[in-house]
Amino acid sequence: MSTNSTTPPPGPGTGRSRPRPAHPAAVVQVLEARSFTEGEPRIVLIRAEPHWNGPRRLSLGGGRTAHIATAVSPLAVLDTLAAWDRTDTGDRDVLAVLTDVEEADLGPGLLARVYRNRVYPIESWAVVRRLFGAVDLDPRLTAESWAAEALIDAAGQERWPKTPGTVLSRDTALSRLAAGRLSTAAHRLDPDRLDLHALMAWSLAPGAVERVASLRDQERRGLASWLADPDRVGLRSHQALTALFALFEAGNGADAVPMGLVCAALWGEKAPAGVDRARGRAELKFGGRRLDDDSFAAFGTETENYVRILLTARSADVTEDEAVLPGPDPRALMARADVLIRDMGAEDAAAASDLLETGQQARYGAVARALTACVPSSPGKVPAERRIRDLKHAVEHLAGHELSRLASHRATMTRIRMAQRLVHWLAQPPVTAFTTAAEAVQQHITTYGWVDLAHGWITDGDHTHPELPGALAALSTAVRARRHALDEAFAARLTEETRSGAAPHDALVVEDFARRVLAPVVKPARSTSTGRPPLLLVVLDGASAAVAAALAEQLRTRSWAEYDPVADTVGDRRRRGMLAALPTITRASRGSLFAGELTEIDQQEERRRFAAHRFWGGAKVQLFHKADLRGDAGHALGSELAEALADPDTHVAVVVNTIDDRLGEDRAVSHWQLNELLGMEQLLAQARTTGRALVITADHGHVIDHGTDKENVPDALSARHRRGTTPAGRGETVLAGRRVVAEGQRITALWDTGLRYGNRQAGYHGGVALAEAAIPVLAFVPYGAPVPKGWRELGPQRPSWWSLKDGAAPGTPALSPAPQAPSTTPPARRVPSAADLRKKAEEQKTAEQETGQGALMPFDEISTTEPTGAVAPPRPVPVSAAEQLIEALRASDIMSAQLGALPRPEEFDTVAKAVQALVDAHGILPITVVAERAGKRATRAAGFAATLQRVLNYDQAEILTLTDNGRSLRLDVPLLRRQFRLDATGGAQT
Repeated sequence: MSTNSTTPPPGPGTGRSRPRPAHPAAVVQVLEARSFTEGEPRIVLIRAEPHWNGPRRLSLGGGRTAHIATAVSPLAVLDTLAAWDRTDTGDRDVLAVLTDVEEADLGPGLLARVYRNRVYPIESWAVVRRLFGAVDLDPRLTAESWAAEALIDAAGQERWPKTPGTVLSRDTALSRLAAGRLSTAAHRLDPDRLDLHALMAWSLAPGAVERVASLRDQERRGLASWLADPDRVGLRSHQALTALFALFEAGNGADAVPMGLVCAALWGEKAPAGVDRARGRAELKFGGRRLDDDSFAAFGTETENYVRILLTARSADVTEDEAVLPGPDPRALMARADVLIRDMGAEDAAAASDLLETGQQARYGAVARALTACVPSSPGKVPAERRIRDLKHAVEHLAGHELSRLASHRATMTRIRMAQRLVHWLAQPPVTAFTTAAEAVQQHITTYGWVDLAHGWITDGDHTHPELPGALAALSTAVRARRHALDEAFAARLTEETRSGAAPHDALVVEDFARRVLAPVVKPARSTSTGRPPLLLVVLDGASAAVAAALAEQLRTRSWAEYDPVADTVGDRRRRGMLAALPTITRASRGSLFAGELTEIDQQEERRRFAAHRFWGGAKVQLFHKADLRGDAGHALGSELAEALADPDTHVAVVVNTIDDRLGEDRAVSHWQLNELLGMEQLLAQARTTGRALVITADHGHVIDHGTDKENVPDALSARHRRGTTPAGRGETVLAGRRVVAEGQRITALWDTGLRYGNRQAGYHGGVALAEAAIPVLAFVPYGAPVPKGWRELGPQRPSWWSLKDGAAPGTPALSPAPQAPSTTPPARRVPSAADLRKKAEEQKTAEQETGQGALMPFDEISTTEPTGAVAPPRPVPVSAAEQLIEALRASDIMSAQLGALPRPEEFDTVAKAVQALVDAHGILPITVVAERAGKRATRAAGFAATLQRVLNYDQAEILTLTDNGRSLRLDVPLLRRQFRLDATGGAQT
């Protein structure tokens, strides 16, 4: 028996109701309700369609059996009765005859031969009660007049759950009916979860439209009304489901979810003006169903929420075994919505969408235009502050789009943020000269290497939006122009110092690396019994400062703490850089690194000279090169290297050539991951296991080919240096002196990164651009491992312009001025005059006008009264956000109360120094650094951190928290302002 029978009703004027197909349960119900007395006919006529696909015999109570027959006319009824009379059946058997013949057409003679002389109708609700095994029915269910026949019809395919001894509720019956009627072969609905999102998912399944169309009108509308009942699903879902079923009613159910996205664009909060005509076209898709604006808006909002869930599921990591992602493809749905909305002429509405691809493309275009506007017209100029703010807002708007969060757009978003950082760097005053080559090298490690890292990202190119490549190319040109000037200035200084042999006594050079960096780690310890950690030195052949910056960031996220390993210099702790040997090629510079003196040696000699250093103190030392890294099948590292790493009494050095090898390829690699470097992941794992101190450095850096010209010279020795048999030309400099490891201690080298001598490849080295000559030195210790004596822990090493957070000042210099030698005589304290104060106010006002930033102190609060000699000098006007915050905390009553509640007294100035250090470091620093900046000993860092938390975490708010397994402090500045009742600029609220 077909459960989807759509037998048409009788024609107008017939006055007869069309019978429905009979379900076995309905026949049993009619027969069980009859009590047969002695001598009564055991033939029962049942009004139903004269078709039967069920069993020919049905078991009744009391051991009786019902035989089923059908009759399409009075004559057929007569023939059936005659056949029954000839059948030899027991006295307990019953004949049920299904017929659509009216009683009036049968005649009294025929009716006299059947039970009680009549045709019995099927009592639908009684059948339903029997199907569910219920004692009674919910009145709200019986009020749904269409539901009884629907439940009986659907019982042919569904096994309704029994509810013996209970009342069959409306929701129980209709949820089972809806799931049974609407489920398709590809999508089975759960009767216990018929919410909005479940029905949206069902609407996308093949066959959903056909299932709805197969239902009788009353049943279709009744189910839609119940599914959208606001008492069941709430008002918002009611409005959304009403719209969804209106689309099905109009035959557009297959586009239900895309149309929901269209509604979000046309009726959402961000819908632009002038969309009335497009709304009218959209309403036609709903078949003229009168829905109010709130219903369209609710449908749009709920559909967007559903698609966001799909996007989140798609963006989750998928294993390689999962060839097909589950559920509908949200990108296909959004693409269909874009097509629909273009057909309706509402491209402006789509452009404002946070979900549609059209909206994302519009935002990409806005970012590209804002980025282009930030590119200065010449190397000496800087981007306007207003344009930098416009770019920031455009990037934030783009980042707010749902598609921008997907893995497929991750690289483009990173590229755009790198471009934004480069704009911040270009906003700093250009550097035109260096005092020393060592200063240039250190600034390259601290700043310009980060520039190169970001520049590598944007030069990779991106065609996500047609305007983006041009914007990135223009920015790249501006960055290269600024870098060109820096390389020229460095080459001039290096040429002079190499010729004169002059160099600052504390400048780190590659030939002194072993003595100054490695020796202090191992020399004091004759054995591991003293607790000194074994050493792992990794030399990344050809790694530039840009590569080191990226790798260091990855290490910091893997519970490795970074340190400054050079303790024999005066000045702030910092990530170190050293000057390569000249020329900047492997044979000279790596040989000098391992030998501890300027020389050119091969690998075998490197091993011998490196192990022969006296500072090892007799400890075992092993140096491994490229061939030693590869292990046999099933082994990540070579057996000898693995054994050395597992031995805590052996210091290990490894040369990794992956970067240098890749320079010979066609395509440059501008940003590296740790797992891309041969053996690096395994080396780190072994170092963590044995608690090794990790030092990562290089023998030279490299420059990437971003479009170079070939210089044809007869005496080239590498891609970037030559003997110098002819005079220096454009982009070249002549280097002569003791640090030149070449015949006659003289070469000619390129400093211009746009030139080369050899054939084109991915990158080059051998010249004297900063990226080639500046070698990064990284030092790390795994959390919990012993720290070498003299190593000082570092906080984040990103330059200030790298931050994209609110409050970051793009124009702030990345490096502090070099510290001046302290004077033995304190300067006389001069009391500022009124003219001084007025000048200070005017300078601050001018700065505000130029930068667009608000004044740090209201001008009307600056007194212009001439002070007398007896008056103490006024506190200087705060000139930074950090200083302003400190002054507001100083005036805060809450701060005074917090300090007063400490069990041991603590000066505010000590707390202020700690807050200042954290703000300057963008909110996070190792606790040892915070303690030292506040004037405390490093051994008291943990106790001082606890004191700071008691002071700053007012009312138990997590303003200052421990992170990095308790090794660092994180300061939440916005929460600090709120909890201490400071206004947005840092001042105390009244």
